[in-house]
Amino acid sequence: MSDKKIKLELYLVRHGESMSQAGLNDTLPPEIASDTPLSPKGHRQAELLGEYFSSFPLDHVISSPLRRAANTAYEVVSRQPENGARFAEVHKLFVECGTGEDTPGRTIEEIRKEFPPMAAAQGMKEDEKLIYYGRDDTDQQLLDRAKICIDYLLERFHNGEKVMVTAHAAFDTFLMFAALGLPAENKFDPSFFNTSITKIVFFNEGEGAFSDIHLEYHNAVPHLIGEFEEFRF
Repeated sequence: MSDKKIKLELYLVRHGESMSQAGLNDTLPPEIASDTPLSPKGHRQAELLGEYFSSFPLDHVISSPLRRAANTAYEVVSRQPENGARFAEVHKLFVECGTGEDTPGRTIEEIRKEFPPMAAAQGMKEDEKLIYYGRDDTDQQLLDRAKICIDYLLERFHNGEKVMVTAHAAFDTFLMFAALGLPAENKFDPSFFNTSITKIVFFNEGEGAFSDIHLEYHNAVPHLIGEFEEFRF
């Protein structure tokens, strides 16, 4: 770890474009459509994200159990350098908002068949269905879940680890609010482009320049600019 002042470097990433976002879900069987995978464009976005981090060793990658997030995590860890993360961990608490009983949960073994370098995250069991159902959760309940996620990360990682979390636009919003100490109801709604990167740095108490939590950047897509015109500002 390079900086003893830093407790945790969190890289919050949204998954690549999904088949649902691309309007292609009706081409999928129902059991797949309910846990929509990446579209061809989304798969390329995830590949580019992995290439962007291919020379930047991450200590850990943690993913939502849903296909679109797990596939994005897979593309990152499969391109990590030798001293980087060798597998992605799956934790059910990072699943998207509004997930209902119509989304079948999968065990880590089932997820691993599709994306080999996967493991159950600390606190998860190999044989449990790694899904969190909360279709009717209020904004406050979603923020409370996000706070549990942030506490989980800070309890596990406090020696300057570089940790990527691949999740979803709506729940990334609550993860960001929880990390920055913001309330559930805000007068702004932060955008999360597909495979965008938001970096939040947690410093040891009293070690940050102005505070102990820094939002370094938000919604960055440097890896997409070369191939996708819509990101050329």
